[in-house]
This record gives sequence, C-alpha cells and structure tokens, in this order.
Amino acid sequence: MPDIGATIRTLTLADSTVQGLVNTRMFSDVPPEQVAMPAIVYTVIDTVPNEHLVGIVNASRARIQIDCAADTRLQANQLGDAVRLALEKKHRGVQSGQFIHEISLVSGEQYSFLRPEVGSDERRFITTLDFFVTYRTTTS
Repeated sequence: MPDIGATIRTLTLADSTVQGLVNTRMFSDVPPEQVAMPAIVYTVIDTVPNEHLVGIVNASRARIQIDCAADTRLQANQLGDAVRLALEKKHRGVQSGQFIHEISLVSGEQYSFLRPEVGSDERRFITTLDFFVTYRTTTS
C-alpha cells in the first residue's frame, strides 16, 4: 500500500504552480541543511483508522502538516496558497496509486519564522497548513 505522505508529496508537486515555485524541494519531516528557498516540508502527524459498530472499515484519516518556507513572508504565503489550491483541486479517486476519498483543510494558516543560525539576522518565514486526508487502506 502506498505511503500517504508520499502520495501527498506527489500530488502537491504535480501542480505546475507549486512545481514552478519549489521544483522538487518538498521533504518529509526535516529538510536537508542549506536547502534553497522556497521549500516545503510535510509531516504525517497521525493516522486514525475509521471504525464503525461492525468494526474497522477500509478507510483511514491522516492529518498532514505542510510547512511552506521562504525568505520572505510574502513568498511563504504565496507558496501556502499554491499548496492549498493544488490539494483542494484533487478529486475523489485514485491519485498516485492511492484511493483518496477526501482532502480538506483542517484550519486556517499558521505563521512563524526561524533564525537558521545563532547571531544571524537571516530568517526563514513559514506558512503552515494542516490537512485531513481520508484514504483507502487494507483491512486484512
């Protein structure tokens, strides 16, 4: 069964606007050191199997956090908008070998920044989005 995080990466980078901004700079959990900006980091926060009175069904829900990092607040926000639109355009069905039931934004954007090195005035601005992804899983 495909990894849901890898599926979201593939779906996100398939969008021409996102790809135009980051090329292939979308990483799982932690970006490499000295990565060029802008870049995206995605983290699968958790996965929850869907359960009903009759037991577990073949669908799960993952919460996936996507951090859009850039040199300026404007660039981070533009990348966040592009990612949101790319994932909201995806329809129910097979995407990258994974059956997706639904992708929905959990809440509004969150904003933060990082100072990469001690004593540096350089900052990385981050726009964070959280998505719920409901997808088909195997039950046996």
